[in-house]
Amino acid sequence: MKTEDSTAPLARFLEIMAALRNPNGGCPWDLKQTFETLKPLVIEEAYEVADAVEVSPAAVREELGDLVSLIGLFAQIASEQSLFSFDSVLEGISNKLVRRHPHVFGGAKVSGTEEVLRNWEQIKQRERRESADSTPKGLLDGIPRSLPALLKAHQIGARCARVGFDWGSQEGVADKVREELGEFLQETLPTGTTDSLGSSSKAFEEFGDLLFTLAQYSRHMGFNAEEALSQANTKFLTRFRELERVAKERFGDTQLADLSASQLEELWAAAKKRVSEASGCRISTT
Repeated sequence: MKTEDSTAPLARFLEIMAALRNPNGGCPWDLKQTFETLKPLVIEEAYEVADAVEVSPAAVREELGDLVSLIGLFAQIASEQSLFSFDSVLEGISNKLVRRHPHVFGGAKVSGTEEVLRNWEQIKQRERRESADSTPKGLLDGIPRSLPALLKAHQIGARCARVGFDWGSQEGVADKVREELGEFLQETLPTGTTDSLGSSSKAFEEFGDLLFTLAQYSRHMGFNAEEALSQANTKFLTRFRELERVAKERFGDTQLADLSASQLEELWAAAKKRVSEASGCRISTT
């Protein structure tokens, strides 16, 4: 059987990173980068990886490459400043994966995913206690501040669930959703009125509570609210682009803003029908 040196691509990659940062003949853009300038790029590339999942495996491969290039650049900058190396990054994550999977690399037995997650959290807490950093760290420490809010809400709930601080059933969360929705509507439409107040600080707070609880409800149902909203956004964008095409066919150069509400509703219905027929799906009534 033919064998290949699996380290060759990695060695070439690291050589390229070093060449890009070489003050003598390197790339001016790469030489200007710092941890701070790379931070937003890493976030952007991570989102592009997520988008590529909806496209094709080839797109995922390409976007993963872009993300790894930024990781390599981070490590190269750190190496130049004697902070850490790419090898130490790989060694650190390898040790962590072995340490946190005793059911794979040790003699521990687990009954399923839930027990794996509980063990994972217990191991993390033990690591914190044994860390050279004496600063006390709580269960929710380490959740990135830059995460999208719905995704962060999901992570908060998931971590709390690992220690049993969670609703015991979907119905329990559903009751909380109803409660939060009622409190929000009470602030926006006080009893005896039909006019929305809309901008009060209390309504703002209650709306946040409602979104947080909805994120927990989606978690109990087995999906992520961030992904659900992203899919809803994509669906709306697709339908609205089709609406614009239908409007062009029916009304020529007339601007959408010049059409009546009933005309826009008719266009929206036609656009939904076209999109559904094109995808082979049953027409939604929503």
